[in-house]
Amino acid sequence: MFRCFDIDLSPFVDNDIYLRTLRVEGRFSREEALKRLNNAGVAPSDIMGMYREEENSPWSAVLHTREQAANVNSPQIKYVAKLIVDLRVHWLPLYITDDIIREVLSPFGHVIDITKDTTILDQANSTLNGTRLVKLQTTEFDSRQIPHIVSLGSCVAC
Repeated sequence: MFRCFDIDLSPFVDNDIYLRTLRVEGRFSREEALKRLNNAGVAPSDIMGMYREEENSPWSAVLHTREQAANVNSPQIKYVAKLIVDLRVHWLPLYITDDIIREVLSPFGHVIDITKDTTILDQANSTLNGTRLVKLQTTEFDSRQIPHIVSLGSCVAC
């Protein structure tokens, strides 16, 4: 679901175009963005359109097919429909299961992995510290909607 200021934007988003969009990370000219796309294997003829959301924001490129967009593999170019986000969930009692974290985060994407973080006490010992490290596959829109603070019954996670 696409949300902005608690307004459901889903009816106003062309999902087909969204699923063909790449984000060129960094601040530079359109020509430099085209050069980086070309270096990643995107030919100018593959591009349907390019735009920025603001003057200093990254360039977005909409390709003709989803397959073209999904197959681009470059550290500077992100496929907006498939982002991998690393999250740290703090202040969780050790008795809270990973299942509830998976359930809370499921509206924002697919939880790939959850691990329990540890604090090193000395060279031979470590202890669980109540932080979970979560790897989430999401979209750019959904990643912006992940809450900063969540209340799980009597505990608050951040």
